[in-house]
Amino acid sequence: MSELNPVLKLPLSFAYVGGVAFTAAGLFLSYRRGRPHALLLLCISAISFSWVEAPYDWAVYAQFPPGIPRMPSWWPLNMTWGGGQGGGLPAAVPPGYIAYFVLPTVIGVSLGHWLIKRFTLPRPTTLLTAGLVVGTLWAFMFNAILGAQLGVFYYGRVIEGLAIREGTKNQYPLYDSLAMGVQIMVFAYLLGRTDSLGRSLVEAWADSKAKSRLGSSMLSIAAVVVIGHAVYLSVFAPHLVTKVLHMQTVGPTEPLFEGVPNQPL
Repeated sequence: MSELNPVLKLPLSFAYVGGVAFTAAGLFLSYRRGRPHALLLLCISAISFSWVEAPYDWAVYAQFPPGIPRMPSWWPLNMTWGGGQGGGLPAAVPPGYIAYFVLPTVIGVSLGHWLIKRFTLPRPTTLLTAGLVVGTLWAFMFNAILGAQLGVFYYGRVIEGLAIREGTKNQYPLYDSLAMGVQIMVFAYLLGRTDSLGRSLVEAWADSKAKSRLGSSMLSIAAVVVIGHAVYLSVFAPHLVTKVLHMQTVGPTEPLFEGVPNQPL
């Protein structure tokens, strides 16, 4: 990482430090409870579907600087475009998914609980709304400003009329923010909606199906992995459709990164 400029070091450090910190916090809370805590379950869910980032990058024409470390070629659907130089999914993505999705989830849940207590609002819709708003704003700040504006990554092609800074290498598709907001909305509901025993809905369901604490823990892990994949693949599907139909037609003609050709239509 020493050869990278400070702008690139910041998100990479956030990915590794944040991923480790949230996982450690989840493990600590799980140890105290004697079962996987909802926070740890979300960490497991986030890293489990991080492999989808590679085809997601391909579908939205996202490209990264060629100098950053990449995942090995065996990574599933390693389709992140690199033009033969620095291609493949960035190595920071798997731990980064934990930091990227869990941080705004925690913020959204905290905001939701405050709103519920302050204004006596219904818990389900408030948690979902807070998660969606916080998640969408977070994705815009991280992807549009830290990412596309500062050059951590670029979007080579966007749908006309649905992006900002269209036609420049700093363009950003606004529908990406909404997609990430939906994922964080679901995460906020899974973390914030608890029963009278303090169990998340997933934990309560697992307890009703399993005969032992270990069985319930395994079911909880399996459930959040399935839910995480189902939601993320559902928000990925529209991007894939627009990619296949060649609807992303707006983008710069010059290379996004020197010496690396842009991903073709």
